[in-house]
Amino acid sequence: MTDLGSIRILYMEDDPGLARLVQKRLKRAGYFVDIAEDGEQGVEQYQAGDYGVLIVDQNMPIYSGLQVLEILSQTGELPPTIMLTGTGSEETAVEAMKLGASDYVVKDAAGGFLDLLPPVIERILKQYRIVEERQRAEEALRESEARFRAVAQTAVDAIISMDSRGRMIFWNHGAGDIFGYDETDVLGRPFTMLLDATCHEKNDPPMSFFEVHGEARMDRGIESLGLRRDGTSVPIELSISNWETISGVFYTVIVRDISERKESEAKLARMAHTDALTGTFNRHYLVGLLEREFQRAKRYNHPIGFLMIDVNRFKQINDQYGHTIGDDVLVAISHELVETLRESDIVVRYGGDEFLIILPETNGETEIARDRLVAAMAASGRFVGLVDFPVTLSIGCAHWDPQDPRTIDRILNDADEEMYKAKRANHEQEGSRAQAPPTFA
Repeated sequence: MTDLGSIRILYMEDDPGLARLVQKRLKRAGYFVDIAEDGEQGVEQYQAGDYGVLIVDQNMPIYSGLQVLEILSQTGELPPTIMLTGTGSEETAVEAMKLGASDYVVKDAAGGFLDLLPPVIERILKQYRIVEERQRAEEALRESEARFRAVAQTAVDAIISMDSRGRMIFWNHGAGDIFGYDETDVLGRPFTMLLDATCHEKNDPPMSFFEVHGEARMDRGIESLGLRRDGTSVPIELSISNWETISGVFYTVIVRDISERKESEAKLARMAHTDALTGTFNRHYLVGLLEREFQRAKRYNHPIGFLMIDVNRFKQINDQYGHTIGDDVLVAISHELVETLRESDIVVRYGGDEFLIILPETNGETEIARDRLVAAMAASGRFVGLVDFPVTLSIGCAHWDPQDPRTIDRILNDADEEMYKAKRANHEQEGSRAQAPPTFA
């Protein structure tokens, strides 16, 4: 549980009356709040203090809220940060998130945002703690690996010695535990009998493995697959050393079972390229993903389709129902996208309430996929109980084939432009039902 009294908040606001109201409300919630009267003073106070949360008003003299975020983000990672805006501009909110803001809150004329701030702060602090815990877990994993290497030197793992021809002349109990062979089963036989055909050196004759890697340092392993006696394989790491004696040159291999490490690496890899909320791919992973898809499409002369998706009235969902419901809506949409599209199609959370769909080997069927998504959203029951109006999508389409000279960025921009055309059309259809949010001067 967070100790609220230990968290200092810096609030940048040029309206003294509003600043006191926010300070009073957050103090009642258990937080200590400092006030900065403009963006310039706020930057100086932040750099001189130790603040756990930053609340920044967009419209301030000298530096605007976005300028403050840009300045501070250049000096290091921002703490949990909330952008306050009186206009409700989605563009401002998106830009703030790109600069490192954790969330944004619209200042409504009725002052309802004052009660919204404490739960928003608690939620972003919780998210921040999750990130810190993951970082600690990753560091613990690295420290565990270092300890594991030290243990390997104490002969807990397999230690195997062989002569200059690669025949095993020593076999410890650790080797028996890993491979399932007794000493009498292996002595005099070549070490390469333990390496699977998928070994990195699979095309080498038996001795070339040692001729190539005999000088490998003991603290830098060579990964391969080892064969157990029952025919199954196990991922292993080998560290090799050699020495000369009167009898000739001998090799010693320390072998470790790295199954758990491989599982941990796979888990960390998934965390690195997966959006924590929706489980789809994240934008960080997108660059390499697009490059691979384009290269594969060129190799096999296959076209690719793109769908750029934006959630209609998403700001209204957040403002009217809260960000928790907004998150639930995004999760429901991501599930609808994944279940409606083909297994080979790729869903990416592009940012905020935007998704990008990559449709490999799609020959003129991008619009069909778009229409299928629109129909699925209209028929879906996932949003019942979340919001009181239909959740719809604005979708822009773009196509590419290996003869198309456009760059990846140009194609994504084209899909983005088509999406905004669809969004404007949706706004026009809503007509008088769409009401602008009140502004706070």
